[in-house]
Amino acid sequence: MIANQRAILLVEDQAVLAMMQIRILNSAGFVVHHVSTGEAAIIFLGQKLFPIDIILMDIDLGSGMDGTEAAKEILLLHKIPLVFLSSHTETEIIERTESITSYGYILKTSGEIVLIASIKMALRLFESYQKHSEAQELFEKAFFVSPIAMSLHDTSNQFRFVNVNPSFEKLVGYEKREVIGKTSLDLKMYVNDADSTEIRKKFLTDGKLTGFKHRFRLRNGEVREGNLSMEMVEINGKPHALTFQNFLF
Repeated sequence: MIANQRAILLVEDQAVLAMMQIRILNSAGFVVHHVSTGEAAIIFLGQKLFPIDIILMDIDLGSGMDGTEAAKEILLLHKIPLVFLSSHTETEIIERTESITSYGYILKTSGEIVLIASIKMALRLFESYQKHSEAQELFEKAFFVSPIAMSLHDTSNQFRFVNVNPSFEKLVGYEKREVIGKTSLDLKMYVNDADSTEIRKKFLTDGKLTGFKHRFRLRNGEVREGNLSMEMVEINGKPHALTFQNFLF
């Protein structure tokens, strides 16, 4: 296989159609591995003999396991984008795929251009999703192991707490369960309530906040001089404020 050449697992029970599809896909630069049943697809992927970049799954596979059942089994074990192929446009057929994570539904009558374009789009969408997931995982790891007190706030919902890290719990004295869904005003964290208003205003205007000095009330009632910074981050497509809290003494 040529470097950077994408590999497709084609699951198609009709031999003539499979040969035509393989020819089209080969002409577009793809390597194609073909199996004719859902059971064979599961075994093929389980053997891990060849890397597969995307699966084209026929829905109607004859007398054995159908395409939707095979897709469910495969996606439980493998992180591979899957696109359904079908000659059917009936609502009940399409509805069978709706509960399954897939990257498209291609009619076999769509033609070569639509087939290739749909595959390329599915690959791009999957790669984008993977990058987002990896970035999210790295963020979560950094958030929870950081020695800096950090909290996450929903800017679209009065800056309510969405999450706090262990360093925040240790520094401020509140447990995570005590702050989630509440605001700093609810918890009377700022000695001067106007500080909370000013923090939100500055952050929403500038998109960040650096070194805002304030007086902060710990859970035990002790008052400390604080230094607050905030950055805008996106979580699940929504803007959030990532807050860094430290005390001057």
